[in-house]
Amino acid sequence: MSDIFVNCRIETDRMIIRPYAMEDASSLQRIASDPKVLEYLPDDPLSDEEIKNIIIWSIGCHKSNTKEKLHKLNLAILSKETEQLIGWCGLGPADWDQSQIEIYYTIAPEHWGRGLATEAANALKNYAFKTIELKKLVGIVAVDNAASNKVLQKLGMKYEGRLETAPEDCDPYFLGQNLYSLNR
Repeated sequence: MSDIFVNCRIETDRMIIRPYAMEDASSLQRIASDPKVLEYLPDDPLSDEEIKNIIIWSIGCHKSNTKEKLHKLNLAILSKETEQLIGWCGLGPADWDQSQIEIYYTIAPEHWGRGLATEAANALKNYAFKTIELKKLVGIVAVDNAASNKVLQKLGMKYEGRLETAPEDCDPYFLGQNLYSLNR
């Protein structure tokens, strides 16, 4: 069953979406350290070593994922034109509610404004519903992140309001953010 995770390959008109590989480390680190990207993430810049550990952890998650229990599906987004890594997307238990599966995506700032986040997220949404057979997806976005709010709306996700509660061990960053959901 882990084949749909370990060997995941999603193609769109302009990109290939596939699991992280160790050769992605420097590109992932560059994007994950960009101040424009970090503006809307609860993370600090990650070191090369931390990125490599995330890749190793992600590969392990892909091997243990099942349709019934999704640990994390971290995927690299590559441009078909340049074959360069331009972002990431994925699915995993939501930090604020582990019983729900969150969809997430990030595109490098030099590629913003071209509809790539929407294209990648839509392809991943379809994979989640058709191949993994998830019944529901959620997404959370900073109120002032207009572009990302539009992405979730274009996916057909319904605005549920602002996230008001989260477990004590959850990063308070998520509180007050816009919450969206979509059922299959």
